[in-house]
Amino acid sequence: MHWNQSPVKPAMPFKFLPSQKCVLLLALFVTGNASATWSIIVDNPTTGTIAVAGASCSYLVYGIAEVVPGKGVVIVQAASNAQARTDAVKWLAEDVPPEKILARITAASSTYAPAEQQYALLLSDGTSPLAFTGDAVEGFKGSLGAPHVSVQANTMATNQVVPKTFAALHPANWNDDTAMADDVMQALAAGAAAGGDKRCQGTGSASAFVSLFRKTDNPNMPWLTLVIFGLEPGSQDAVALLDQRYRSWRKTGMADPSTRVFVVPAPVAVERAE
Repeated sequence: MHWNQSPVKPAMPFKFLPSQKCVLLLALFVTGNASATWSIIVDNPTTGTIAVAGASCSYLVYGIAEVVPGKGVVIVQAASNAQARTDAVKWLAEDVPPEKILARITAASSTYAPAEQQYALLLSDGTSPLAFTGDAVEGFKGSLGAPHVSVQANTMATNQVVPKTFAALHPANWNDDTAMADDVMQALAAGAAAGGDKRCQGTGSASAFVSLFRKTDNPNMPWLTLVIFGLEPGSQDAVALLDQRYRSWRKTGMADPSTRVFVVPAPVAVERAE
C-alpha cells in the first residue's frame, strides 16, 4: 500500500486494522524524536481501562507510549529513546517493580541517554505513578501524578501546561470509561489552552492522539486509537481536530470492538497581515 506522507486530506480518513502494518512502520519511523510533548496517562480504578493521550509540534507524536492492558503504561518522550521504551514495557510485563524499571532506564551508565529523556510509569494497581525528567530536557518541563493519573510535559510555551492538564483529571472518580475519556480530551485541551508546545506559533500542537485500552484488549488492538498528524506548525490546532474526531467516535463508533484512525488534515490558508 502506498502511503503519502504529505499533509493532504484523503478522500476518507485512513482506518487500519492491526494487521495492516504500514501505519505501524510509519509510526516507528517518524516518532524517533517526539520532543516538546505533553502527555496524559490515566486508568479507571473501577473498570481497569487505560487511557493515553498526547500532543506535540512534532510530525507524529503517536508512539511515545506502550501499554500492557490491565497492568500499566510506559511513556518515553523528549528525545524519546525507543530502546528505553521497549525495555521498560518488557520489564513491566514481567512484573519488575516500577521503581527498579525507572532505576534501570535512568542509570547514568545505561545507553538510553536519560539526561535527554522524560519518563512516566503508571501501574493499574492504584499506586502513585513514577516520573523522571532529564537535566538536558529544555524549556518549561515537569510532571504531576496521583493514583491513577500522570501528566508530564517538556519544552512547553508556559509553566501552566502541566498543572492545568492535571487539574482536569484529578481526582480519578469516573463512573464509566466514557466519562474518563471525556475528561482526558478536556485535559488535553486545557494543556493546549495553556500554551502547549512553544514551537507551534500559538496553535499548541501539530499532532495529537488518544488511545483507550480495556484490560482484556490485545495491546495491538485497543478499543480506540485516534491520531491527527502531519500539520504544518502554526496552521491548525491538532488537539481541536482530535476532539472533533473523538466526538464523532462517541456518537457512532463506541460499540465497535476496535477503532484505529490516522488522519492527515488538509492544509488551511493562514491569513497574514500585509
